[in-house]
Amino acid sequence: MALKSGLVGGAAALAGCIGGDSDDGNGNGNGDPGAGAGDPVDERVDERFTMSLHRGTYNMSNASWNPYDPNSAMANFDPPGLIYDPVLIHYQSHDTFQGVIADDWEKDGESVLVEFNDNWEWHDGDSVTVNDWATDLDIRFAISDITSPDSPASSYISDYEVVDDYAIRFDLHDDYSLESLLVNELAAHIMIKEDVGSPSFGEWRDDLQDAVSDEDTQVVSEFQEWSPELDEVVGNGPFEIREVTDTTFVTEVYDGHPNADNIYFTEYAIEHHEDQVLALMEENVDGISLNLPESPDVMEQLPDHYEINRDYDHLWSILFNFGNYDFPNSPVENPSNQPITADERVRKAIAYAIDREQIWASVPEEYELYELPPTFLNQTAVDEGLIDIEGYDNYDTDQDRAVELMEEAGYQRDDGQWYDEDDESAELALLAQSGTSVQVDALDSVQHQLNDFGFDASLNAVDEASYGEGRLNGDHDILFDNHPVFSIMGLTFVDFVWDWFSQLNHADYENTDWEVPAEIGNPDSDTTEVNVMDQIDQLHLTGDNEHLRQLTWWYNQALPMYGCVIAGDYGAIRSEDWHVDAPDEMLDNRVGEFNLVKVPDGELIPRQ
Repeated sequence: MALKSGLVGGAAALAGCIGGDSDDGNGNGNGDPGAGAGDPVDERVDERFTMSLHRGTYNMSNASWNPYDPNSAMANFDPPGLIYDPVLIHYQSHDTFQGVIADDWEKDGESVLVEFNDNWEWHDGDSVTVNDWATDLDIRFAISDITSPDSPASSYISDYEVVDDYAIRFDLHDDYSLESLLVNELAAHIMIKEDVGSPSFGEWRDDLQDAVSDEDTQVVSEFQEWSPELDEVVGNGPFEIREVTDTTFVTEVYDGHPNADNIYFTEYAIEHHEDQVLALMEENVDGISLNLPESPDVMEQLPDHYEINRDYDHLWSILFNFGNYDFPNSPVENPSNQPITADERVRKAIAYAIDREQIWASVPEEYELYELPPTFLNQTAVDEGLIDIEGYDNYDTDQDRAVELMEEAGYQRDDGQWYDEDDESAELALLAQSGTSVQVDALDSVQHQLNDFGFDASLNAVDEASYGEGRLNGDHDILFDNHPVFSIMGLTFVDFVWDWFSQLNHADYENTDWEVPAEIGNPDSDTTEVNVMDQIDQLHLTGDNEHLRQLTWWYNQALPMYGCVIAGDYGAIRSEDWHVDAPDEMLDNRVGEFNLVKVPDGELIPRQ
């Protein structure tokens, strides 16, 4: 189920490399690094590779180095991905795994044994052991016991036991699939070392565990507000801290790292730039993590480059309001709008009535047309054969079918306008954020197309605060919003995604049984009932793609959203000065700029 390819033996198991300079991975050319570019060096040279800080405007020298900082400073700060290594890597779009610190993991019933490679060491020379991971878990479980005593600290892990310095066993709440556990729990960075800090993480761990019986939330607050000093921070990744200023984070190769022999430059720096794309265009940095593609004229001005993180896509969709305002965690107070899109036939009629190519033509040029049937999927997932979409409805423009569905829903068209059984016009409220051009431009096209079809559609473009409040209150029939399609697991395993969907769709996914055709791929088959969260739970437990197929089929037939355009969000590394080669898995997914230097099947090499 998992691809176990640790650094020692088997790292070459990941195949499908991009082919180096001959690959068409270049965003504005044929992948050729350009005339005069040298060959990759064959030994380490005194060279600095510089990435732009991917987000955040922190004072780097005062950033928090406590992973439990409630402001999540570390999650928005690139250096942790550079100086710390993960247990394993999950390549999201391809659903494959590669061991890093861990070189083996094995499931036995309701427990999983994870074994660390004994070649890893902290930058102070101490070995990285599972005791470091256990310290992190001790802190996490103690905080949960204090602040949320009635809820488990982990949805998966009930308990854990250090077997020896390099093996840890996790007991699970249920017989979850190994893949689900790897994705959601084990693909974590090892960032806590027991003796780091003053007081140390170990001392904080002891204080937190002592506070559990007293339910002492003050200790939690004090810990979360604390951070090790910068000169106390110790990493375990391929680079260690050398110098930090307000705008630049400079690291140097740590020769004790197992992949150090495959690193052919001496320094890796991360710099803050207000405009990352401009910094790349003006060659002030060697690479950026995200923010491409830009408009065609900007792309033409970029230097020749390799694409990285190239599958980090978001799908912008027509998102329908189901009008269910009375369910646990519903954000609505005193709702007034009763959307006609609560009727599945109306949603499908809208999809058939519009031409998404017209929507695509209306939005900024950097967006791409989404040509797949409505599902959670991106093209990589389909190409990889994750789901067979044969028989899924694409909802291509079909005015006759749209008319049939409206009439089945009880509407009649008179003089080109649709009316319900009470002779009220079929109104549609479209809500957009005025400062987000893709929303306004797309819904402007939708409005015109639906008015031509006979709806009474109005577009309300409001400021950011009003949009946030309006969509949560259900003051709309249609939004044009986005959700990620780079990770099918992210959409099916992460609870907050569905909490978010429910607050936008106003659908009670937890307690609703949806009636869909029973035979996947056959819209004309007899119907069956599907509970979305039950299917997700079964996918949790079994790892069986049949449940994934059922979820995508439900999505296709219930039509909570109708995908229209893809917003790519990939990064780039300049090819004139740097050679890049790696498996597709590594380049398609997030943080390729770090993984290229962590494992031997990634290459980031300066040119002569």
